[in-house]
Amino acid sequence: MSGAVEDWVLLAHWNPDISNREGADVQWGIQRADLEARRFDRTFGTVYWNP
Repeated sequence: MSGAVEDWVLLAHWNPDISNREGADVQWGIQRADLEARRFDRTFGTVYWNP
């Protein structure tokens, strides 16, 4: 797995409209090689919440 930014692709970015969770961001990303190989089982998700 590469840590280089150019090797990653953002699949989705979501700002959920959830009460008391304003300021939350959810992102899904995948390595470019995994996307080309259609290996969606290797996606990564992150959640950032700034209350």
